[in-house]
Amino acid sequence: MRPGHRGVQGSPAAVEAARWRCIFVTDFWRANQGIGITLREGVPRRLSELLREGELDLGVMARSEPFDERFNVQPLYRERFVVAFPPGHRFAAQNGVRMADVDGESYLLRINCEFKDQLRSLREEQGVELQHVYRSEREDWIQTMVMAGIGIAFLPEYSVLLSGLQTRPLIEPEVVREVSLVTVAGRRFSPPVAAFVRAIKAYPWPGPAPDAELL
Repeated sequence: MRPGHRGVQGSPAAVEAARWRCIFVTDFWRANQGIGITLREGVPRRLSELLREGELDLGVMARSEPFDERFNVQPLYRERFVVAFPPGHRFAAQNGVRMADVDGESYLLRINCEFKDQLRSLREEQGVELQHVYRSEREDWIQTMVMAGIGIAFLPEYSVLLSGLQTRPLIEPEVVREVSLVTVAGRRFSPPVAAFVRAIKAYPWPGPAPDAELL
């Protein structure tokens, strides 16, 4: 991300928390109309490279592994992963969906999900098999296919884009990601970037998921 004229970055799995991001960016723009913002999307590894190279001023993203120690990382909020499914699915009668419950389901893979390897490992540990029927980098396409009844998907809880898309928390085990503001340690902020950093740290992001542990 570049307030001032580079870009504010978010991983697909982070940028996908659409309503929270949009509200924040709108509020910031209204309060700072002389500052231009460029938003870019990418996987955490690529965003980290762009930050190191100075192509980005800051990033808003989540990683399943610790960030490079060359970065300053300020946690913003935590969110659980949920199972998304179409209206009328059997999961609608449950308060939560165990990993074992998804065995045999048709599955839509979010290619750029930074937790996809961990989710696969958790499934394999329990002997859970899924029928991979569709995969995409596009969040809206995945959710549209879920709504159409093609299959289920794992999503961060604040990432739902479509009205009517049903979700339940993933339990046994719970999986939680932490979305953070990421900057390069020691790099001085321009006034526009400093204003953005102050605003994003002060913003009332959604609270941490209750009784959940970070994976």
